[in-house]
Amino acid sequence: MRQHPGTANRVWLAILGLVCLAAGIWALLLASGTLGPAEDPVLSGPPEAVTGPDYAPVAALAAGLLLGLLGLWWILAQIPRSLTAGPFRLQEDAARGITVCDPSVLAAAVQHETEHIPGVVGATALLRGSADEPDLTVKVTVNARADIRAVVDQIQGTVAPHLASALETPLHSLGIQIEASNKPGLAGSTVSSTGTVVY
Repeated sequence: MRQHPGTANRVWLAILGLVCLAAGIWALLLASGTLGPAEDPVLSGPPEAVTGPDYAPVAALAAGLLLGLLGLWWILAQIPRSLTAGPFRLQEDAARGITVCDPSVLAAAVQHETEHIPGVVGATALLRGSADEPDLTVKVTVNARADIRAVVDQIQGTVAPHLASALETPLHSLGIQIEASNKPGLAGSTVSSTGTVVY
């Protein structure tokens, strides 16, 4: 599974929205004369009298660099990243010991069980995330006689619960990719075309 910067986007959009809202309210109050007489100019003297002749360019440059760095960070955050999966700690009670399991071992068990579903001619499984929030992606290759709905139902109703039972926690997310292939299945059937269905 891939991690997308949805939380960061929502936070920054909320901040920008509040800044724009505050600026709009300030401009409205200024135009209506609430902050002072509307006929008076905002600046009664030259700009240097408010900003200072020595600090204005430096402050503008610093603000521009800060905004540029924040914008660059935001753009880089849009790149989807794969969730790395280290060894899963299934038991962390110091009195009982620590139980660690490699995610590839669990993924191999999922793959083996998926390959025994009728109509499936091949499967690969990838387990990411953590032992508390595991993410499972299964890519399944089926033959012409496979009932795709039945394959998906069996993965969701049998394979995934077996993994959740082994981890003693529900799956955080489950991704299933179904691919039709001309490989001969268990019954020796083939298909004349290929394609991919993402569920």
